[in-house]
Amino acid sequence: MKIEVEGAIIRLIPENKQEVEGLNKMWELVARCEEENKKLLPLGMYIPGSSSYAQFYVEGIQASADARESVRKIRYVCMICNHMEEYPEDRPTPVCCGQPMISMD
Repeated sequence: MKIEVEGAIIRLIPENKQEVEGLNKMWELVARCEEENKKLLPLGMYIPGSSSYAQFYVEGIQASADARESVRKIRYVCMICNHMEEYPEDRPTPVCCGQPMISMD
């Protein structure tokens, strides 16, 4: 999938049939003809080189459990800005405000 960012516009450009199908599924979840369009909200943290994927939650749709949720989550807090997040325990300690976050669990 090719991604282009131009100001506040993000273009997702599928490069094969599987990506076309995936983008179409996402479009159908987010773009609603009869209702208000849904928002994509970032979930967790994406760190290039450490994360193999970025996750987003579609606002207003019940999230379903999958294999990734079987990993125990650890709550972290940034001691500088008080930002709190949950991350899988098998991931490296997240960084916020230039410093490692502190585990609350």
